[in-house]
Amino acid sequence: MTDHLSFCRLCAASCGIVVTVEDGKAVRVRGDNEHPVSRGYTCSKGRALTELHYRSNRLGRPKLRQKPSDWQTTLDDLYATIATSISQSGPDSIALYLATGLAYDSAGQVACGMWMSSIGSSSFYTAATVDNSPVLVAAERIAGHPMLNPVWEPESAQLTIFFGTNPVVSHGYGTTLADPIRRLRENREVGGKIWVLDPRKTETASHADEYVAVRPGSDVILLAALVHALFNETKCVEALHESCRNDDIDRLREAVQPFDLDRAALAAGVARSVIEQLISDLLDRHGRVAVFCGTGITMSADGVIAEWLRWAVLIMTDSLDRPGGMRFNRGVVNRLRAALVEAEPQPVTTRPELRRVAGQMPVAAMVDEIECGNLRVLILAGGNPLSAFPEPDRFRRALSSLDALVVIDVAENELTDLASHVLPATSQLERADLSLAEQVSFRSGMQFTSAVIEAEADRRPVWWMLGSLAARSPRPLIAGAPIDSLSDETFLAGLLGHGPLEAEEVLTAGPRGVDLEPTYGWVRPAMCKDGRWSIAPKDFVTRLGNHRGPETGFVLVPRREMAWSNSVRIAGIGDEPVALLHPADAEELGVGEGSWIALSSAYGSMVAAASLTTGIRRGVISVTHGHPGSLTGTVTSSTHEVDPLTAMPRMSGLPLQVTPLAF
Repeated sequence: MTDHLSFCRLCAASCGIVVTVEDGKAVRVRGDNEHPVSRGYTCSKGRALTELHYRSNRLGRPKLRQKPSDWQTTLDDLYATIATSISQSGPDSIALYLATGLAYDSAGQVACGMWMSSIGSSSFYTAATVDNSPVLVAAERIAGHPMLNPVWEPESAQLTIFFGTNPVVSHGYGTTLADPIRRLRENREVGGKIWVLDPRKTETASHADEYVAVRPGSDVILLAALVHALFNETKCVEALHESCRNDDIDRLREAVQPFDLDRAALAAGVARSVIEQLISDLLDRHGRVAVFCGTGITMSADGVIAEWLRWAVLIMTDSLDRPGGMRFNRGVVNRLRAALVEAEPQPVTTRPELRRVAGQMPVAAMVDEIECGNLRVLILAGGNPLSAFPEPDRFRRALSSLDALVVIDVAENELTDLASHVLPATSQLERADLSLAEQVSFRSGMQFTSAVIEAEADRRPVWWMLGSLAARSPRPLIAGAPIDSLSDETFLAGLLGHGPLEAEEVLTAGPRGVDLEPTYGWVRPAMCKDGRWSIAPKDFVTRLGNHRGPETGFVLVPRREMAWSNSVRIAGIGDEPVALLHPADAEELGVGEGSWIALSSAYGSMVAAASLTTGIRRGVISVTHGHPGSLTGTVTSSTHEVDPLTAMPRMSGLPLQVTPLAF
């Protein structure tokens, strides 16, 4: 037996792991006690990597129109189809969707962008417009770049507020968080105070000093009330004047004027004294505040407004780009630089009310693009739109009209059964990698892992697949280098060529990585117009004025599960969809534990098994987003209630009717 150091790539936390290999097979995964960030921690999903790797439905060989094939035949056929579509309909008829399954394949992720550029296509989609675009839009409008993301420093933050996010399960949203429970505990040990505001008493809420069961959809009003209250404090107004333009400050002050504490308490369904205590904590810990908004917020109707107001709270408490507050990582491979020209986001041809987000096409428009014939070839890289997108039945029907549906994945799924071309990818144990979630990383630096086992069957790295396609065209992916002459390591070394760290240094350091010293105070002078935060974008102000507040009756809120990575169950058992609700609500409905219920919206319905818990606010129905059995997309819409600022479909705070079912 031999132990190999590596790091987990199921999520952005990139926890250090030790993989035991026997006779060429990975037989065990455990945490690396010497890893400087994860310190021996890994979650149940990370420990189950060997089960994931050797599962019975692993893809091993290419398929062409549902029949086993070889790489040359499959790629020749795919290239011919792509070339025909480009000649007949233009390069934008070729689309690629990059999702979570490929998000932490560093070489594959970069190769996707390189290949799309090589064919001249701008039809690039990612999972960001499923759950994250409010974060990107707010950052771009306020700070000048969509990837500018505030990062938590638990060793020094004195007040941390979590709105609608559960890092104990998700391992961080906005800041990746290896070993989350110990990080929360250590923060409290150095005097930090933790607030969780969420309609469900999450695993994170169980480790907080203060938990507030707020009404879903009240977050915008709560945050606006906090900003309103901070305007009464001289030090908060001075922090604004130090970093923002006067006209922006006046516009922000006027925008939050209607949102007093009484309105916030009524909207959130909590006592006014609770909000007063939160304001007091903000003032007492001025300069050492961290605020998070997770998918419970970003998937809601006005998620971008909540994100904007989160930035306002951080700026007013002098906690942004400051030691002790929240910092920004500039990055190593994806090094952040100010935009040379401010470009107006392009509208979507079939959906002129929507705009691109961070240069990406919104997933809400993908089915329209297929139906009208604009999109002829679709490449799905590491994702399952049928479990994540609105209107999955409509999407499934649209796929049949494509010239080619290409699925790049590690395992069979419902989409491989529909695909014209199936390309089997190496798994994380079979490939080398860098950690590329740089702007959300708890650590400022970079780590590298080599493959720990040889690739089996006929699997290939994603960069090789796309490079081989490009080699059949007049524009190869890497000029002067035959694709078969490259390795994971040489491709990754090239990515490090323009950053602040030497490639040899990173590759030699391995999975425990190389650190960069965190820097502070660089964002405004380097990235912002006039060196000032744009704290009051006019369309954000207008949206706040039109905000309607929480819905009445039952509402849907999303959640994550420890055993699942979106549509893939990695550890544990249980594939049926589960809806959490309060026992008092269940009693009124005549529903018991395990009873089947129908959840219906204005757009469709789904069925789930009821699970009763007092750890959820009355009127709230919580269902795991992305669970293939849940299909929350059936109760959401890609055409109605899509935010024109972020192109995000509404998936949180959605009104529902709940009906008991008898089988």
